[in-house]
Amino acid sequence: MNVRRQCVEILQQILEQKKFFNELKQNMEEQNKAFVNMLVLTTLRHLESIQKILDNFLHKQIPAKHKKASYILLLGIAEIFYLKTPTYAIINEYVKLAKEYSDQYVANMVNAVLRRIEQQKENLNTVFKNPEFPKNFKNILIHDYTPSEIQASASMLGDEAPLDITPKNACQFWAEKLNGVLFANGTIRLNKPKMPIADMAGFSEGQWWVQDLAASLPVLLLGDVKGQNILDLCAAPGGKTAQLLAAGAKVTAVDVDVSRMEKLRKNMTRLQLSENLTTVVCDAISFLDACKTSFDGIVLDAPCSASGTFRRHPEIIYIKTTDDVQEQAEKQHLFLQKSAEKLKSGGKLLFCTCSIAKDEGERQVEKFLCVHNEFVSVSADLKKINRYDGIKLDEKIIDKGVLRTLPYYMKNMGGMDAFFAACLQKK
Repeated sequence: MNVRRQCVEILQQILEQKKFFNELKQNMEEQNKAFVNMLVLTTLRHLESIQKILDNFLHKQIPAKHKKASYILLLGIAEIFYLKTPTYAIINEYVKLAKEYSDQYVANMVNAVLRRIEQQKENLNTVFKNPEFPKNFKNILIHDYTPSEIQASASMLGDEAPLDITPKNACQFWAEKLNGVLFANGTIRLNKPKMPIADMAGFSEGQWWVQDLAASLPVLLLGDVKGQNILDLCAAPGGKTAQLLAAGAKVTAVDVDVSRMEKLRKNMTRLQLSENLTTVVCDAISFLDACKTSFDGIVLDAPCSASGTFRRHPEIIYIKTTDDVQEQAEKQHLFLQKSAEKLKSGGKLLFCTCSIAKDEGERQVEKFLCVHNEFVSVSADLKKINRYDGIKLDEKIIDKGVLRTLPYYMKNMGGMDAFFAACLQKK
């Protein structure tokens, strides 16, 4: 299939059928993946601005039977402004597509609109300066954050997230070896590496794993876990599992997804961390109901809207709504109740989500503590996070004793995912 035609099909499925890009690219031809990835995700990152421009140049609404023309125009505008492809090649390609999907009349319209936009490109550049969230995604944020905080988060949409890795040890060595930037928590940030991850030094030897800066922080709130029996719920693909094992814990990792659990096992084998690992393929609630063991600690990386990962998955802002947040929040409530029963006295329950919504974070923990007076919140300690001689994490990642990161935190260093974590100790 023509590569731009593939982009049209994928963009339509994302926006109309609410499908995730990673799912849609599974059957893509290998030689097309890089371009499709670049064009589709760039279009999604800037879609609000692109749509505004298109609305200004369309004199009438495109009929439903020619819906594909809308996606052709959105992709064409994205390519004109961002991918720097020669304009004549872009326009001719999209006009041809429009004719294949519709007719000569629609093809002429696509040609006219794209050429007028290209001619006025310099005057339109100001429209592209500030990426925006669509209305439905803003509704997730509007009661939790100020307008300036929402805009600051949206501003991070424009750039692809950097690659972060967590080394097993020797952080400074691997930062220098890989020409990366070392953060004080141990994360190494690699900006636009020039080779595939699997070909980078230390990967095949099991010296490090890929893990976003924000995702690496929650486990540090547990403190010293050496020798402890830790239950890692919803564990795959295993970043936190690896952290626990590398710190000397004995880990029981549970996940319902067979393929993701297989990936976790392979990762732990590559990292040479399998010795103290037990894996169970099962949904977390069924496991907790059947389990007769109590644990020293439980890590609950709870199912959530994943709304905090929009830099890596920009389609999320067009898929997730307040309904998704509430649905996940109800599940999290049950997960917390069940997890609490399997914790030893004095043990710690780490609750974390990659959601930007406080219903899946702060308010979830507040509700839990209201009905579980046998638990206390252990205030997050920045000293446990800033452990190494690297770039210090800002104190604002700790809010009222819990961990709350936002995409624009440490913006000058590339930002981070939105993440929440709270450490709850059983008396």
